[in-house]
Amino acid sequence: MDADEQRQLREDAQLASDSLKRLMQLQTKVDEHLTQIKQRTEPDNKDTVASARELRVHLSLLTAQCNAAATQLSTLEPLLASAVDALIAIQLSTLEPLLASAVDVLIATAAEPQAPVDTVEEQPQAAPAEKSYRLIYESGQPPNKNVPARFRLSRDEPSDVFGHLQPWELTRYRRPLGTPLFHQSAANYTHLVIDCKDDTARRMWETMPLAVAQRWGKRATTGREIKHRYPESSRTWCRGTWVALVEGRVSGRAAIAEKERQEGLGGEGAAAAAAGQAYDGSQSADESSLELLSFEEVKLERSIRIPDPPPSSDLPPAPSAPVHLPALKTVDNIPSERLAARVGRKWWTPAVKTLIIRRRVAALDVEGARAWLPDCDAIEALDLDSWRAERAAGVLSALPADGKSLAALQTLRGIMLWDLTAIDRLREVLVARGVKRSISELKIDIVGHLWNTDEDWERLQKAAQLVDAVAHSQALLQRIVRDGGGHGRIIYMDMELLSRSSSTGTPTVQKLAGEYAKTVDFVAYSGGDEAHRVAITDDTFPAAHTLRLTRNALADAAKKNRALEIASHMPSLSCIQAGDHQNDTVLNAPVSEMWMFLERLQAALVSKGRERSLTLEMLSLSVSAFADERQSPCLWWRDSNEKLPPIKEVTVYITDVVGNGQLETFYQRVMASVASFSNELKGHKKTTVRLWHHVRTDFERRFLAEQATLNFNGGPYKFSSHRYGLVVERRT
Repeated sequence: MDADEQRQLREDAQLASDSLKRLMQLQTKVDEHLTQIKQRTEPDNKDTVASARELRVHLSLLTAQCNAAATQLSTLEPLLASAVDALIAIQLSTLEPLLASAVDVLIATAAEPQAPVDTVEEQPQAAPAEKSYRLIYESGQPPNKNVPARFRLSRDEPSDVFGHLQPWELTRYRRPLGTPLFHQSAANYTHLVIDCKDDTARRMWETMPLAVAQRWGKRATTGREIKHRYPESSRTWCRGTWVALVEGRVSGRAAIAEKERQEGLGGEGAAAAAAGQAYDGSQSADESSLELLSFEEVKLERSIRIPDPPPSSDLPPAPSAPVHLPALKTVDNIPSERLAARVGRKWWTPAVKTLIIRRRVAALDVEGARAWLPDCDAIEALDLDSWRAERAAGVLSALPADGKSLAALQTLRGIMLWDLTAIDRLREVLVARGVKRSISELKIDIVGHLWNTDEDWERLQKAAQLVDAVAHSQALLQRIVRDGGGHGRIIYMDMELLSRSSSTGTPTVQKLAGEYAKTVDFVAYSGGDEAHRVAITDDTFPAAHTLRLTRNALADAAKKNRALEIASHMPSLSCIQAGDHQNDTVLNAPVSEMWMFLERLQAALVSKGRERSLTLEMLSLSVSAFADERQSPCLWWRDSNEKLPPIKEVTVYITDVVGNGQLETFYQRVMASVASFSNELKGHKKTTVRLWHHVRTDFERRFLAEQATLNFNGGPYKFSSHRYGLVVERRT
């Protein structure tokens, strides 16, 4: 206790003492009056009788007041004595409010004014009966500002504070808080998080029995969000705990509603009858609480090991009663493994407006997805995260084809378009359920590559027909094709197909082709016919990092200019490929033409201030090419290499075999080409020569014969043999 509190305590004691002194002085004067009354013996007459009656009234009031004061003083005296004893025992630390309260009551009792005397004769009033209880706490009262703040709190305030603690944190304080405050704090939860990131939380959730998780759900009857943060490597972790929390919370709300119903039925007459009729057992007990189920995939440190099978991955037994969730509006990022948790459980979610599913849905997960949609009549946003069109159609067909079951849908994202028949089927399913040019936000993935073939052209047209059938005009003002095709896939596009769409495609076909072009990683140009050459700008292929030149891309001046136009307008360009070894497609031009193309490209880049270092891949070169001056990649055949751009890496693919007796000549020519790259190219760091396996063995045997000499001569490059051929790297 500090000095100010000690001073205040002494002053309060002095006030109480002064009040008692005034009371004693009044008692002396009153006693003198009573003595005089007892000594009076005058005979009765008219005046004395009236005075005696008035005096009796005063005496009866005095008696009642004294009895009341005595009763209150007898009640306060033990409290005062206990407070003084405790004050001495604990050095005046905690009982100041009790003492102050006792003194205030004592002062109020002594200073209470007497009631005015009525002139009408009345009987003496009996003293009020003493209460058989002592009031400790009365809720709903404003705090007493005259006591320290720590004594002003009602149970509501600490329950609000402790209600911000997660279960594993709140459990630590259960004993000091006491059961009532503990349960009231848990009931104040608005957000529950099943968290795998925090070590303490993860261990608690992993060891928590499903029955205990259900009890926590029952306590959190005001929760608005349940979030599940699960490990990236174990997506079924605590799946059963999540279900137990949701269903426990619903049963807790149902218990509250049943209690309120029973209290309503306890009334009389029409009120009780109306209450009984209003509850028919089918109505939800949850009016406006749980609104959001969210999920987050977490990448844990390698040192953290999740047991196998994951803890609580099994589901609790399904309740027999329906699980009403009418306030649930958003299911965010639910993984496909959680979709199946609803199968066989009577969940009711009529108010869901947003359903976002993460990860591709396998065939076994379709049943789980179908369990979520049938009662979602109000759904407005559906994100399927790269579902194939055939599976999306299969899931959405679970809704009735009544022309209105998906009429509220405004946002549709994550549909992968590949199979032509599936695209048509998806369009029919959506239109039959009320999606008719009503989608204001549409995001699709055009799967795979768009080559200049009739099949890919038809796929582009089918996708456009789907868009025209379901998309609102507002959606057409936004981007429809998703970036990168989804999940980071490397995608290609033929330049000729883009020109084909601009000349013969509908406006929607042109839009889809143009948006797809913005997402591709590889642009391929083969010098094919372009009836209407689309103009190339820096925004045509903004993300493409590789230009692949094949077939007749450098066959004549017009096509060389077209290839140069494409390359110089690729702001992310970092690699030039000559040929396509995977599809066995070569560039029908001498390697010398490729070097001249690179010189022109360098001049164009420099003029735009975009000079950069490139990677060159010469694919599908023949063994005989190294013996021809124009076909050989060796730079020493050229007059000058100063105009070439900086080329940090060169990869050469040799795709045929070496004739008998030609290995030594072939080896020497390859090594000469490698040496020319290292000496003539600006900024060069690495050369790779890839060989077919039946050539690689002989080449490696010849290389090993002089590897030591090459590596120990102190040169700037290190030579090594790998499983695919020869690698020459600049030393660091």
